[in-house]
Amino acid sequence: MTGRKSDLTLPARTPTYVSREVGAAELCVSPDTWDRMVASGELPPPDNRFLGAMPRWKWAKVEAWLSSAEKGVNIPPSPYVEAAEAAGRAKTEGKWRG
Repeated sequence: MTGRKSDLTLPARTPTYVSREVGAAELCVSPDTWDRMVASGELPPPDNRFLGAMPRWKWAKVEAWLSSAEKGVNIPPSPYVEAAEAAGRAKTEGKWRG
């Protein structure tokens, strides 16, 4: 089990390579959400030098990945966002059954 985000003290500067816990804390999400974002392609995979017991992500690559997502480049849409948008469209089109 992982600790609470509020209990994790972040360094004064973000390290060059971050663990899932530190990366998640930097983005203000849980480590489980971090894992889902990596699995869905919303975040890059860990650096191949750190595969195995201690995966690490190069923070500059995470920032670049997220910046490219803002521009709509090479990031597949999140199925959660697509479902929420579809539900919103159904509600405004009178097809909502809720």
